[in-house]
Amino acid sequence: MKPWIIRSSSIVLSASLLLPVAQAHAQSPHVSTNKMATTVSQADSVAQAKAKLSKEAALALATKIVPTAGMTVQNVSFRSADSWRPFPEWSFSWVKKDPENGKVLLSYSVSIHANTGELTSYSRHEQEASSLPYAKRISYTEAQEQAKRFFEKNNAEKAAETRLYTRDMPEPKTPLNSEVYYNFRFVRDVDGFLFPDNGADITVDASGTVTNYSLSWNDVTFEDTDTKISEEEAEKLFKEQANPKPVYLLSWERMETQNNKPSLGYLNPFPFYMDAETGKALTQSLTPYQPTKDPEPVSSKVLPARRSGQPLSQEEAAQWASKALNLSNYELRSANYNEKDYRGNRPVWDLEFGEKGNSEDGFAYVSVDAGTGDIYRLNKDFRGHKEKTTASKKIDMEKFKAKAMEAIRDLAPTMAHQLYWTERIEEENQPVVDSERTQIRFERFINGIAAASGSAHFTFDTETGDLLSYSAELGNETYPTQVPKHLPAAEASEKWWTETKAEAIYALVPLTPEDAKRAKEQPSYTPKRTAKIVYRATITPFEQPYYLDAVTGEWSSTSTGKSIALHRPAPADLKDHPAEKELLLMYEYDALTLENGNIMPQKPITRGEMIEMLMISLNQGRHYPQYSLERKATYSDVANGSRFFSAVEGAVDRGLLDKNASKLNPNETITREELADMIVRALGYKKLTDFPGMFQSELSDIANSKYRGSIIIATTLGIVPTDKQKFQPQNLVPRADAAITFTRFLEKRDTPDGPVTLLRK
Repeated sequence: MKPWIIRSSSIVLSASLLLPVAQAHAQSPHVSTNKMATTVSQADSVAQAKAKLSKEAALALATKIVPTAGMTVQNVSFRSADSWRPFPEWSFSWVKKDPENGKVLLSYSVSIHANTGELTSYSRHEQEASSLPYAKRISYTEAQEQAKRFFEKNNAEKAAETRLYTRDMPEPKTPLNSEVYYNFRFVRDVDGFLFPDNGADITVDASGTVTNYSLSWNDVTFEDTDTKISEEEAEKLFKEQANPKPVYLLSWERMETQNNKPSLGYLNPFPFYMDAETGKALTQSLTPYQPTKDPEPVSSKVLPARRSGQPLSQEEAAQWASKALNLSNYELRSANYNEKDYRGNRPVWDLEFGEKGNSEDGFAYVSVDAGTGDIYRLNKDFRGHKEKTTASKKIDMEKFKAKAMEAIRDLAPTMAHQLYWTERIEEENQPVVDSERTQIRFERFINGIAAASGSAHFTFDTETGDLLSYSAELGNETYPTQVPKHLPAAEASEKWWTETKAEAIYALVPLTPEDAKRAKEQPSYTPKRTAKIVYRATITPFEQPYYLDAVTGEWSSTSTGKSIALHRPAPADLKDHPAEKELLLMYEYDALTLENGNIMPQKPITRGEMIEMLMISLNQGRHYPQYSLERKATYSDVANGSRFFSAVEGAVDRGLLDKNASKLNPNETITREELADMIVRALGYKKLTDFPGMFQSELSDIANSKYRGSIIIATTLGIVPTDKQKFQPQNLVPRADAAITFTRFLEKRDTPDGPVTLLRK
């Protein structure tokens, strides 16, 4: 079957990206709709004359989308087709200003395809958006429908050729405030096959207003295949050609908190494509995917340190570096000593050398381990490089790899046995053609397994072979002496596939070297593009990256290192419960956990659970900040490492808890009066309770409560429920009541006039 062609508009850059250029050339920064200044280069003038739509015609289309009443045209620009966006485009922007101070209140940007009249990009920005009550925010599903309606209304043709794609991102959690933006991707559909390179991205805010829209669309020849392997065959081939290997991982947040014990895990073993016709594995650049070779060690044995004894003095370190790196033509300009450098808590000298007789240019930065003599860094200036006038010879990478290995053994011998040359699939080690410099990279391995951190980088002058820059770093985490017992690769691959799906898509075939070169030399050149069918393996989307723990066999968060549930089970005892919605919100954010599949609405909530939920709401759904191991625990019963430690310490820092108490008792249940006090503190109105006499209340049982002021504020605002006669301050708080209280807190804290106004009623 012959290839067939679909022709339409192409990749678009947001109008907001064009405005800075346009404004720089505009004759006047503010122009009216009657006399518009247009930013056009000489090359664009020719393209503008050839465009099917005039400026006026494009503006007429744009004004059907933007409510221009009371607004002024800020800028008009035209851009001709180029290799990045192969179609001409008109772009317009409007602003609405405060007549008293000239401050911009509202702005719009719109781009129109200069040949087809299609909307290619749109943005709306309100400088001081009105505060939307939390209860009035729209849901993810409602926002999705709003995005779909906008697309169909403003570009019906393209909307009909796309479908909403959600496989690559999880449904977002229920927002904890009204400042939320929902993002949607509508992907081009070609005869039932997705073409991810093309589509529309649409953003909708909590009020249901579309704030951004961007269309990307190419003229592409779509290759058809008479014989396409089935999805089942693709699944089998993915498993056969996967090559999972365990690696050591140090979770991001644990790195921040200086927890130095990496986990052993398996990352996604299916990062490659599968040719839908041949069944051969491909990189995402559609080049042959080859399994990586075994890493090659810099040294097969542990090498002795270059020196031992007392740490080097500044003079000794400078002499040491000068001799090792042949810096005889340089002199020391400055030095800095750190007893516990980030490179493994080692004593390190950071030295700056300057070329003799040259006060302005010529430098060399060097880092020397004061104990072992290892040299961690060299960075020399790159002067003296001239543009090549003759064709370059093919760079001998083996030669430079050997030079780099020798340099490590000489400059940092104590690291040599842990650094390995690895053949990288992404071809990161391959030099750029005609480059003056060659880069070599080594990775750290522990007992044959890739380490969580550690690497060495080299830059050589391609012509002279001189070493221009070098850095080596191992990190300060600790590893077991032997590899822990873990899942075999085959089992890891099978488990990963339970969360993976083979998906047939169209992928753009890379430009030929000739087209790439021409596009670089001729910005107006638009090469013809083709796309072929491939299979990709898409994994179950989750709110954060994850890996398979090789020891426990559980899914774990790359961010926290903690076990996660990719598929959250629904509580068995919540259906038709009056507080179902509110309890699900707390369960969604892990403030409540299931017990034997039940959420147990009547079970009293604990102090730690409520603190955790309040802190999550105050920190946009997270437990920030994370605290290092040096953070001394405020309470003796909430130590660093406790589930509640981060939330509790954050609450202390924000004044939600009394930091003078010795214990918190996070696993104990809380009373209604304690809950009222927590809520008032979270609202920021705790200072008002210092004057209990200013509050009047009809509640008959709170006179002796030390939280009387908090109780009155919380009940007057309608956050903590009461029968208006008795509060029952010492009663415990069922999970259902806590969930309802928390939801009301979210609603009331965004009240525009604030709690004080409500208290005056």
